[in-house]
Order: sequence, then structure tokens, then C-alpha cells
Amino acid sequence: MKWWFVLFMGIILYSCKTGKTAFNPYKKFGPQQLQSDYRLFRKILEERHPSLYWYTPKGVMDSTFEDGSRQLQDSLTEQEFRKVLTKVAAQIRCGHTSVRASKKYTKYLDTLKRKDIFPVYIKTWNDTVVVAYNIFKNDSSLVRGALIDSVGGKPVKTVLDSLRRYVPADGGNRVAQDQRLSTGTYFGALYTWVYGWPKDLRVQFRDSTGVPRERLIRPYRPPVDTGRKQGAVSKRKQREPRRKRLQEERSMTIDSSGRFAVMELNSFSEKLQLRAFFRRSFRKLRRKKIAYLVVDLRSNGGGRVSNSNLFMKYLSNQPFKLADSLYTPARSSSYGRYIRNDGALKWFIRLATHKKADGRFHFTWYEKHYFRPKKTNHYEGSVYLLSGGNSFSATSLVMGGLKGQQQITVLGEPTGGGAYGNSALLIPDVTLPVTNIRFRLPLFRMVRDQRLPKNGQGVQPDILVQPTVKDIRQGRDYKMEKVRALINKK
Repeated sequence: MKWWFVLFMGIILYSCKTGKTAFNPYKKFGPQQLQSDYRLFRKILEERHPSLYWYTPKGVMDSTFEDGSRQLQDSLTEQEFRKVLTKVAAQIRCGHTSVRASKKYTKYLDTLKRKDIFPVYIKTWNDTVVVAYNIFKNDSSLVRGALIDSVGGKPVKTVLDSLRRYVPADGGNRVAQDQRLSTGTYFGALYTWVYGWPKDLRVQFRDSTGVPRERLIRPYRPPVDTGRKQGAVSKRKQREPRRKRLQEERSMTIDSSGRFAVMELNSFSEKLQLRAFFRRSFRKLRRKKIAYLVVDLRSNGGGRVSNSNLFMKYLSNQPFKLADSLYTPARSSSYGRYIRNDGALKWFIRLATHKKADGRFHFTWYEKHYFRPKKTNHYEGSVYLLSGGNSFSATSLVMGGLKGQQQITVLGEPTGGGAYGNSALLIPDVTLPVTNIRFRLPLFRMVRDQRLPKNGQGVQPDILVQPTVKDIRQGRDYKMEKVRALINKK
């Protein structure tokens, strides 16, 4: 009888294995399920978000929450529900508060063999939209530098205004929103997410001669790679991507003239071995007596404050403080089970903060501590910091902290991160229990310099350098050209 038992157990185990249902992205959640997650979303934000009413008055925010709730009368898919949450979260006007898909939905997207891609990448500023790249290279009309007037029958300004409502930014910073829309496939992905793919997507534009034209565009579907073979990869090949990624994220080159160096610094992440990189780079600058240093921070979205502070120590000529004010409204949450690492965060906040007369829990060490400049390998030459809409979070702190010193020049566009402050430091994920949608929840409000106006604008450059249609058409790095011209002039 043993073989019958073995056969029976095999059938049971096989049934359990094959009975697992694959993730269904079109599954709909009922109104009660959606309202349950939505109420939790609102309660957690109202309880723990330190800047919920910083740039948006409470009455407006309450109205936004109610409007979102009214959109949950019918069943919705995860993606449809996420659209509602994203629009509500963007109204907080906090660049660190964003909504993300569930883990299962994210894995599902990774398994798709073909994804429809909006074929046109754009560059936008001041409601101007220019084609930056067209995947369909045989398209001889809608090419780099074409000035777009309308998309899908809607004026381009109308399209931009509607998309910006889904893009979180400190204080509603327009520069940050436009730069986000100008980054890679972001504009196309957000457009098709909000509007979908219509049968006929027509784009009206003006070519290089100013002649109005019209083009019907279709999604790009990349070919399926069936020739890739799975196999063991040597340790050497595994190390190569790591070295290459480090080089792409932070590097320094000295110009052939020997007069200036360019440091590209795209992140302050803890994974980039920045302490050793800074030590090597600034030692090299001192030994070779490089008079001018250009630091490209245009793509630096932030990272560890300890790394950004270390970077400032090599450049600042005076002691500096991280922030005038840094606090959280509460040390714990009634909804801790939905907040990632809530236990560890709770203990950290309890040990690091002190309650003040305003009823908030302040990180007093950062509020009082002054960081002193480096003595070893401190850079004594002239520094140009290149800034833009992607200069965010810790990078805005660097720009704001160094701006105004005699040897420092900030050049480019205003930063995407707020000059007055931001909501950051600790940002755990929150997972809603029914749909498993996640959102980022900042726990601290940071006021970098209380003397500045709280207007949501980024750190303003000393030398404003903005793009032109001609710059985009010619593919010029207009900011780097400007700084090279300034150095050569000196």
C-alpha cells in the first residue's frame, strides 16, 4: 500500500503547487476594500506626516482627501486606485512623499516580455516642450528639437498642467516637476498612465524651420530577446558591472589643460564608497594644484546626509550646520504594524529626540551641532556647482549651505529640492493591507535656514543658465559650455 500513499501525496503536492494563482493586474477591489485602505492612508498621513499642511492649508488638504474618497464608489484595479492615491499625495507638495505599486505588481511588470513604450522623450521648461529623442529613428519629421504644440488634441500646456498634478515636489516646485517630466521615459509613461493609449495619438509640432506639422505616433514595442542564454557568470564579470556603476555615479577627470577638473557626483548614496572617493579626489586636486573645480550635481537626487556633510567639509571655508530645525510630530504610531521597521524607528526617535515647548520632538544634536571644514586636502581653489531640477534633497542642502561663500559659484537652474527645507531624514515605506500598495512616509521636517522665505522654490543659482530650443536641437551641454567659458575667460 505504500506506493498508493506515495502517489496520493504526490498528486496533493502537485495540485497545491499548480493551484497557486498567478498575479492578476486586472483584479478589481470593491468599494469597501478601497475605502478601508484609503481611510488608513489618510489616518497615517494625518498622524505622522510632519509637513502635511506645510504648503497646503488644512482646509484644502481635507477637501482633497474627501474628493479622493468620492472617486471610490465603484470597483477599481490596483493601478486605478494608485492613480487616486498619487494625485492626493502630490497635493501635499512634498517631494519625499510618493505612492508605489505593490511588490507583486512590480514583479509582474518585470516579467512582461513586451512593454508598450511612448516613443518620444521630451525636454520641458516654462511650458515649452521640445523633442529630445525619438525611438523611431527612421522618423524624419518628429526629430530632436521639434517644438511640440499639442498631444492627443490637447494644447501642450493643458497636458503639462494635468500631469504635474501627479508629480510630487517640495512646495510644488515647478522646476522639479518639469525636470522629472524631462527625465527618460517619465513623460510618456505618466501620459499613458493618466490618459491611456488612444487609437490615434496625434502630435502637432513645428519643425526646425517653424513650419507646423502633424504626426500620428504609435507605441514602441521592443523585440523579445530569445537568444540570451542563462548560465554561470564568472566572478570577474560580476565585478565589472559594480565598477562600471561606481564610475557612472561618481567620477573625476582633470582637463587636458591641467587648469580645471570636473567631478561628476550623481548621488550621495551609502553604496558608492564616497568616503574613499572624496579622499582620493581631493588629495589629487591638492597635489596637482588644480585651480578650478566643476562639480556636476545636476543628476544628484540626494542620499545620506553624512556623505553630503563630508563633501561640504572639503569645500566650505566656514563651520556649517545641517538645519535650524529638525523635528517629528510623534515618536510612535497607532498604525505601526503597517510601517516598515517601525520598532527600530520608534527606538531611534526615542533616543535621538527631545520634546520641546512646541510639543514636537526635536533632533537637537543636528539643530545645534556645527561641522568644521576639513584641514587635510581641503580644496582652496574656485568651485562651480552645476545645479538643476534633479538636484534634490541632500543636494539642495549642499547647494544652500555652500552658496554665498566667496570661492563658490552655483550655476544652472534652481534646485528641485526646496531651499527653505524639506521632509526627509527617515522615510519608511507603508503598506496598505488590502491592496498592498505602498507609499513613502517622511517622519521629520527639516528647516535648513529659517531666514529664507517659505515659498517652495529651490536654491537659486548665482548664474542662471536655462536651455533654449536651439540648445536642445544641437544636443549641446549648455551649462558645461558656460562654465568652461567662464574658466577660460579667467
